[in-house]
Amino acid sequence: MMRKTIKVDDILKMVNGQLAAEGSTPDGREAICGLLESILFQTGNYQGYKYLDTSEIEGNGTRRYYF
Repeated sequence: MMRKTIKVDDILKMVNGQLAAEGSTPDGREAICGLLESILFQTGNYQGYKYLDTSEIEGNGTRRYYF
């Protein structure tokens, strides 16, 4: 069977987009934050995150941008 892979950078871009999306929910954002952090830690790619400014988008602590 052929093995399929995806680049961690592609996952990072997708998750950052979802965390900034207006229609996302706090519970959904919390879930994808946990998933992304697990992927980043396990692959040695975790470089931290910043909270999105309210000028960028309204929200709470789950409004993050991962580096």
